[in-house]
Amino acid sequence: MNPPDWLPATLAAHALETRIAKGESLFRTSDAVARFHFVAAGELAAIRAMPNGAEAVMLTARAGEFFAEASLFLPRYTCDARAVSACRIIAWPSETFRSAIFAEPAAALAFSRMLAVNLRRQCSRVERLRMKNADDRILHYLACETAPSGWVELASSLQEWAAELGLEPETLYRALSRLEAAGTLERDRRRLRLVGSQVASCARPE
Repeated sequence: MNPPDWLPATLAAHALETRIAKGESLFRTSDAVARFHFVAAGELAAIRAMPNGAEAVMLTARAGEFFAEASLFLPRYTCDARAVSACRIIAWPSETFRSAIFAEPAAALAFSRMLAVNLRRQCSRVERLRMKNADDRILHYLACETAPSGWVELASSLQEWAAELGLEPETLYRALSRLEAAGTLERDRRRLRLVGSQVASCARPE
């Protein structure tokens, strides 16, 4: 997937493409911020180590989305960036990207709109994690992440999706089986959709 067409044309000369395998890190916590990243293919997750040794998924970015937007205004990264699936990344020097965007009002407006959409998506994620019931977390995710096709296509494994939902894998498997048996959702490997519901995406970019 190509970067948005509203990006200033001057950035094309500064773009650098990188490919990383599933499980590989793009950058690590405390690394100096040098580049701003766009996910052209695959899925990236921002991982933060917790005091008890566990890992928390702070955010994810899929193909067609920028990653770790806050890094544009920080000297060092505050999370590890890890590939949930094999990724193709396009990146620009952070300072060059900032200057190019803010020099063109139309690009700055489009970038601001994108940030607002992503903030809405993160608010949905926080809302989801506050739900105590596994079924509710799954249904909320599907309602918020459904594509125009009506399906949600997971780039990650079910085990990795469980981590994003804040669930144990076994809990996720049981909940999916329960929802399928009830006719609430349909699943085709890593593709899922709600059944008999009027779904409107609440968080993915339009």
